[in-house]
Amino acid sequence: MRDQMNIPNRNSNVQAQDERVMSTNNSSIVSKRSVERIYFPDESHYFRYFVKKPQRRSPLINRGYWLRMKAIDHTVGAFLKKNSEKKKVLINLGCGYDPLPWQCLAKYSAFCKGVVFIDVDHRDLIIRKRTIVQQCPELHSALTNTASSENNILLRSDQYFQVGCDLRELTLLEEVLATIFERNNCSVLFVAEVSLTYMDVSAADALIKWASSFPDAGFCLLEQLLPHGIEHPFARAMIKHFEKLKTPLGSVNRYPAAKSQQDRFRVMGWKNVEVLNLWELWGSSSFLTPDERKSLDLIEPFDEWEEFALFANHYFLLNASTSEPVKARCVPWQVENILDDSAWNVAYSVPNIQVARRFAASMFIKSQDRGKDRIALFGGMEQARMNSREEYTCLKQDSLAPGPQNSDVPSCRMCHTITDLGESGALLVGGRTSPDAGLADCWIYHKWLDYWERVDTLPWPLYRHQAISIGSEFVLVSTGWINSFTISNSFLLWSQKLGWVKCNFCQNKPHPVSGSVLFKFPGDQTLKPRGILAGGIGTDGVVMDDIWHWTLTDISSGEPNLFFCKMEKNPKLSRFGASIVIHHGQIYLLGGIVQGQLLSCEDEIIRLQVEKDYLISPCTILQKSQLNPWPMLIGSSAFSTGNSMVILGGSAVCFSFGTFSNKSCFTLSPASVADPEQWRFLHKIDVKNSSKSTISQKTMRHRGLMKISRTKIQSKTHFEEIISVGKPVILEGLDIGSCTSKWTTEYLTCAIGEEREVIVHEATTPHMDFITKNFTYSKRTFGKFMNEIECGGSLYLRSLSSEQPTANPANFSKDFSSLSSDFSLPPELSFVTENQHSSPLRISGSAIMWLHYDTLANVLCQIKGERRLVLFHPLDFKYFDLKPGASSSSVNVFQHLEEETLDGPQPFEAILSPGDVLFIPPFWLHTAAPISNISVAVNVFFRNFLHGYANGKDVYGNRDFQAYEKGRENLSKILTSFDKIPIEARSFYMERLLEEFQQKVSCSYTRHDS
Repeated sequence: MRDQMNIPNRNSNVQAQDERVMSTNNSSIVSKRSVERIYFPDESHYFRYFVKKPQRRSPLINRGYWLRMKAIDHTVGAFLKKNSEKKKVLINLGCGYDPLPWQCLAKYSAFCKGVVFIDVDHRDLIIRKRTIVQQCPELHSALTNTASSENNILLRSDQYFQVGCDLRELTLLEEVLATIFERNNCSVLFVAEVSLTYMDVSAADALIKWASSFPDAGFCLLEQLLPHGIEHPFARAMIKHFEKLKTPLGSVNRYPAAKSQQDRFRVMGWKNVEVLNLWELWGSSSFLTPDERKSLDLIEPFDEWEEFALFANHYFLLNASTSEPVKARCVPWQVENILDDSAWNVAYSVPNIQVARRFAASMFIKSQDRGKDRIALFGGMEQARMNSREEYTCLKQDSLAPGPQNSDVPSCRMCHTITDLGESGALLVGGRTSPDAGLADCWIYHKWLDYWERVDTLPWPLYRHQAISIGSEFVLVSTGWINSFTISNSFLLWSQKLGWVKCNFCQNKPHPVSGSVLFKFPGDQTLKPRGILAGGIGTDGVVMDDIWHWTLTDISSGEPNLFFCKMEKNPKLSRFGASIVIHHGQIYLLGGIVQGQLLSCEDEIIRLQVEKDYLISPCTILQKSQLNPWPMLIGSSAFSTGNSMVILGGSAVCFSFGTFSNKSCFTLSPASVADPEQWRFLHKIDVKNSSKSTISQKTMRHRGLMKISRTKIQSKTHFEEIISVGKPVILEGLDIGSCTSKWTTEYLTCAIGEEREVIVHEATTPHMDFITKNFTYSKRTFGKFMNEIECGGSLYLRSLSSEQPTANPANFSKDFSSLSSDFSLPPELSFVTENQHSSPLRISGSAIMWLHYDTLANVLCQIKGERRLVLFHPLDFKYFDLKPGASSSSVNVFQHLEEETLDGPQPFEAILSPGDVLFIPPFWLHTAAPISNISVAVNVFFRNFLHGYANGKDVYGNRDFQAYEKGRENLSKILTSFDKIPIEARSFYMERLLEEFQQKVSCSYTRHDS
């Protein structure tokens, strides 16, 4: 037998890659801890011992990880409960910090007698995990007869073993396991949750094949899928995310679909294999009961169904067995589409939309010149809910954008409807702010006047409903969400004459759903309009497969009647969140989600052919090659105009992988049209006044941290494009010199000089406050300063110029000439070098930097340690009590984030590691806190505007623009000029001046935005 101390040597590249893979576990356990805290209050908590600083994840990530945890628990629980005379062994391959053994011992204690739990992972990680277990009484006390060693079995006990072994070393793994249990006399379950996918595919295959050699074995594998290839928008976001982390997914390229994973395991020796994607699993009655799904909505408001379905369709749970048969999985639905006879062309506009709105509603904007009619998206969600509108045109020349709307305008909302009523206008119905804050107000938009008028309020808040016009006088509204756990149970009919009236259900009553497919048969001019109701999601969180034919009677009576008749099911019609367009008498269905599967590219946009007895047949109108790139048809809006259909907006949060947003609108036109219209984004129209909803809204807490995107730049031009966008970005892979490897504490002390005097901020509390000055400027020798911060001192050095520090900006290469050869900006950042203002060295210990903004753009080059920054858009300044003329705030952002009491603003988070370069645009408020005990960075400020900077010296790069300083002077003069005017006149004229000022500011914004 091989020596159990045989620990294979790894070259530096392999070791670095292994470390990156192990670091993915750090994020996942934080997410699982978030789920544990919120969703399992009555169960024992074990992730808490592995996560020092818990964070509350977004509802989408919480639910996604809840489903992952439930999937593993479902398989493990069944294994433990299974009757067997054999000893049971549960082996967690690539276990990370998952506390699966302790969870099982607590939850399934009655079934764990004699069961052996084995955690296997890289030796370095297992050593860290062992330390946590040994130092935590709650973990250690659950084990008996524990002993540690430095061989491959790092920790052993009666029921639990920790094995430090590379999963690629199968011979060694086999030998180690043989010392723990006898393979021929045991029933073994291998569990691998998102671990094998990081391995080389051939090594992962070898592991799967080796595991199948156990006589009585099961394999539970949970990892990613590419059900429709890398072209799908979610897949692109997911793959890009892992490539950015330098932990690319291996298995998905060779085994992208559930069927290929099933075949993989069969070829590797597993007799019975069942594969379900997590969206199928979510809807399976054998996995979750309706009540279990409903109970989740009572814990945390949730309305991210499309994004949840996208995530769940890209992960699978595989259960394989070498002995007992596994129940065969259901065959995915297969409904062949009819090929549409007509040919269509797709035209993409020039990408000029930074973040596409989602869950907005489209409407028509009229013009006296019909050639200048426009389409608009009102409301919806970008980084926040909106009540502005985006306008789109098919003209090649831009028209002058009008100023902000002067009428009262509906408040910010999403998931509302706008229904066209012809020349009468368009009716806006409901919507929501948060999932628990539905809206009941309704508005008529007068197209010719560009004017909103408030009309009858709904009898209850409503969002995720559908609304269709019945002629030009009536609007039929389906059921929808009232709040995050209640769906309305009545259809409503609106007219200007009668307001809102309930429809009576006759004969059958469909199950209440939200986000259904609802349409009226085009061309039906009878007094008894007919149509189809299909799909939607009920309170149990599953897309319904029912399809109903409906007839509406007695429309004008004040007591309308709805008759429903059930029809043959068609899974491609039963959708949630789809758009319906009636175009030239034909019905088109676009986007949305379906039960258990992911829509293919060909199924994203279909024509519904109505046949005899109102049977519906789906017709394919576009091939995959025509939709390139494949757009995100989630939260998008569609509109029929002229010969074309226009698709606007559309984006989705792709779980923890970032947001995918359509960068353009696109136009579908029949190929027979000689010169088709091509629609494009024109401008955004802001609102001057905003109505307050009649439904009280909850105070909006902070919207959840948004991760600042990471990118690799290849040229100077690329960086200049980033500057022009004006958003923070983390730049990866830049060569900033040898400093990232050389600048140890000892090296810095030696190079700068142990006795060199520096002026540092010495804080009395961890959070430094520039307003209250809870710190002092004190002199230290550099050696003493470094010693103190290594011991946890709340000290901070922002270097000053070594020559006339009150007159000259800091210049790193001159101020620290002994270090200058170690650090330099690469050619890609030559714009920074050419326009440099200053370059201070920043070294900090445990001190938290105060929230402030700089008027100069800058790049923060992280060299040693890790640092967390939180940034806010410049227009969020109003939330932070910035005094007139001040650039700093006393608000402790990190405390508010931890306590979830940050109201209103959208925080953006950047975690910087050595080598990362953060671009911070001018005026973006930011604060920083340490992650490691010491942080070293060089901060290079530069000018990116041609004009406007303050006159005179600006040592720190934070003097406000000359126009602002002069404006404040003029404001004082204006106020003084009113001193001798009677108070009544003073109030009147000051209010008029204020109103005029606001109007001119708004017009200025619009003029520059267009």
